[in-house]
This record gives sequence, structure tokens and C-alpha cells, in this order.
Amino acid sequence: MGNKITSINVAIIGAGNMGKALITGLKRAYGDGIRIAVWDNFPGALVDMGDFAESIDPRNWETADFAPNAVILAVKPADIAGLLDGISPMIQERGYDFLTISVAAGISISTIRGKIGKTMRVCRAMPNTPALIGEGMSVYALSENCAPNDISLAEQIFGACGKTVNIPESLMDAATGLSGSGPAFAYSFIEALAEGGVSAGLPYQTALDTAVQTVIGAAGMIRSTGEHPSVLRSRVMSPGGTTVKGLEALERGAFKNAVMSAVTEAAAQSAKMCT
Repeated sequence: MGNKITSINVAIIGAGNMGKALITGLKRAYGDGIRIAVWDNFPGALVDMGDFAESIDPRNWETADFAPNAVILAVKPADIAGLLDGISPMIQERGYDFLTISVAAGISISTIRGKIGKTMRVCRAMPNTPALIGEGMSVYALSENCAPNDISLAEQIFGACGKTVNIPESLMDAATGLSGSGPAFAYSFIEALAEGGVSAGLPYQTALDTAVQTVIGAAGMIRSTGEHPSVLRSRVMSPGGTTVKGLEALERGAFKNAVMSAVTEAAAQSAKMCT
């Protein structure tokens, strides 16, 4: 969507896990075609950033001749209000024109615009931690005053870290419950698979390696074939076979209901957090 990034400035405020994942993905995808400024209140978070980004305090962007096209707020939800209060006067004073992107869970577009100005263009996004290895899933919503080039910019920024999808803001809580929290659910499933293998007699590392590759392979089959999971599952089953017995055990444990409840309860918690 739109032209690929050839030369752009992106500022990232917050150098925690998600901030570093985005920096790594952007630099890997666009190399010298992108200039990244990063800042964090904790100096230790900026260590070893030299090969990927410049450490520039937002108050010094002008001095560093850095005019951002997009500013990514990669801080915890509890810290977002203080951050916005801090940068708002600078934005208004210097007349910066950039797309503000927030990856703070539960913080609405209206809250962000209420702090930095109602005319600001805002993207509310929910990437997930596999962005660190280029396999993230990022969902995002845009304020109504965003232009097509803002969609293109958001796609290119998050596309550097995996897959993207643009949704209405009303669906962001559901997306948070699924893709934002989903990796933790998947890790729990992999851990359970491995421990089942150990219970059946496998050495732990063998069981873990086998569980990881099994999940990678199963996900890859859905992606490459485009077939519904139920169709692919039926091809693994044979009458009276091992898979049927295993699936019966999952049903006795209400596996499907438990996973669905994990997503819906995570989504409900996101809605409660929303400000």
C-alpha cells in the first residue's frame, strides 16, 4: 500500500522489549533508508542501540536536525499520560507534523488526542512480541483525520516486523485479547505439549524441541495451504487411532472452551483498562 520507505525519520520513545523489536525490524527492513531516534527515561535501556538508532531526547530533535514522520510511543500504559503531557508543549510550540503511533494497551485515540491536540493524526496499534524476530502480528486503528499516506506509513512500519491488519478502533480490545496476549497462550500450549511428551517417556529437551517444531509446522500448514484448521485436523485423524484418543482427552479437559475464554477474558480486561 503506497510506496516503500526510501527515506524517513521515525522516533521511538521507550526502549523496552517492544521498542527494541520495532527498531530491529525497521532497521532490518529498510537499512540506511530510515533514520531512527530512540529515547528512554532509563539510560540503561539505550545501551547497544548505536548500530540501530540514535539516542536523541525529544527536546533535542530540532538541534539534531531530526524532523520525525512518525513518533512511536512504546511505553507502558501507566506511563503514557505523563509522556504525552511532557511532549505536548514541544509539539505545539515547534509545529511538528507527524503520525503519532501508540502501542500502549488500552489507551484510546481520543485520550491521546486530548493530550497532544485534537488535530493530531493518531494510530493506535497492538503489535505482539514475535515482532522481535520478524514474525509479529500487528493490528492498528487510525483516527478519522488520517490520510492514505498514513495508512501506508503504518503498514510499512509494522510490516517490517511481520503481518499487519487495519481494523476499526472498536475492535482493538478483541485484537488485544487475541494477538496481543496470544503468544503467552501459545507458549503455555507448547509447554504443556512438551511436558506431555516427558510424561510419555521422552527426555525434556527432546520433548520441547519436538513440541516447538510441531506447532511451527502446524501453523505453517495453515498459512501455506489456506485450508481451515478443521480440515487439516481431519487429515491427521484415523478411526480408533492415536490422534482421536488425544482429541478426546482435550475435549474432556474443555480445551477449546478454555482457549476461547482466555481470549475473551483478555479482551474484557483490555476494555476495562481503556481510557
